[in-house]
Amino acid sequence: MAKPTEVSVSREGFTLVELLVVIAIIGILVALLLPAVQAARESARRSQCVNNIKNLALAVHNYHDTSGELPAAVSYPENATTPGQPTNFDPLTDTRLYGNWALDILPFIEESSLADTFQISPTRRLLSQTAVGSATDVNWEPRGREVSVMLCPSDVGSGNLFQGTSGNENWARGNYGYNAVQFWPGSSVWRSFATNTPAGRRDLLAFNLGVGGFADKVHDQRLSFAKITDGTSKTIMLAELRVGKSPRDRRGVWAMGMCGSNIHCRHAAYPPNDCAGPNDDIYKATEIIEDNSYQSLLADCMGLDQGVNASGQSVVRSLHPGGVNVAMADASVRFVGDFVDAGGDLRQLGAYIGDRAADLTEQSLRTWQRLLISRDGIPVTDSL
Repeated sequence: MAKPTEVSVSREGFTLVELLVVIAIIGILVALLLPAVQAARESARRSQCVNNIKNLALAVHNYHDTSGELPAAVSYPENATTPGQPTNFDPLTDTRLYGNWALDILPFIEESSLADTFQISPTRRLLSQTAVGSATDVNWEPRGREVSVMLCPSDVGSGNLFQGTSGNENWARGNYGYNAVQFWPGSSVWRSFATNTPAGRRDLLAFNLGVGGFADKVHDQRLSFAKITDGTSKTIMLAELRVGKSPRDRRGVWAMGMCGSNIHCRHAAYPPNDCAGPNDDIYKATEIIEDNSYQSLLADCMGLDQGVNASGQSVVRSLHPGGVNVAMADASVRFVGDFVDAGGDLRQLGAYIGDRAADLTEQSLRTWQRLLISRDGIPVTDSL
């Protein structure tokens, strides 16, 4: 009798060990690829940010071509020429908010209809104090509109309104600040340059202004390109800022002409993305600290001085690794690293009342300070 033929049966598949090896290899590949994907995404976001700040710089140029001067950082009413008007206009609090550079350039970024919606006059403010957080405030709706060119995609400003103490003040966010002033921006200080009180104050104006300060029809700190004597390619016009960490944090608000909101003040004293301490002075800081602990703000490099209840100082910041985008006065865009030479001690030499222009030297004004001050007469020698 013939012996039955043996039939071999082959099995297809993986053993458990083989499957685990394949999973481990895939995990390693994902771990290697994920940083590259994230870097590519940030590169795209940074490119968009560069385009945004470039377009804003060109809008400022178009404004200058039309008016013959750069926009004021903040514009106030006639002041002393208007009977009954107060004299203490400044960007320290939100009690009197009027026009500013961002509103002025709206027609030049294809936002003429939005510009026409705002109603601002000597008797009508950007923020009505009689109808705070109410749609009866005629500027309530337009100031809450997002303007895409004002937002850096690396930050979290989209859909993240500043709502203020009332919880319904309706301000859209923005990430670009006008290079305004280096001295404390209180009304008694910024007007003192015109009156030369105390003596010698007028000489310090050249060390105070970036590309434009404040104007109220009597005192006018607007500049033209011809007045930027250090050169438009050597002077920063716009620099990034980060949006607030909570709905009551007014940092990064495109329509709000306050330090840290859409203008930079006293910012040359600290390098970009400075994380060394509480270096922002922001109005209603105690509310911000209630929403985010003091230590968590410091840990996120968004520290603020809880003892200063006024918006008087801001640090140039971004969420781009290693530095910030800036637009120069010639509309070129540069990336300034966190470790730019910012060793000059402007906090003591020129930041306070009573200092002398003679105290401001090449040692007290390093590369970062020279880039931010448009008429100091000290050349920028370092490349960025």
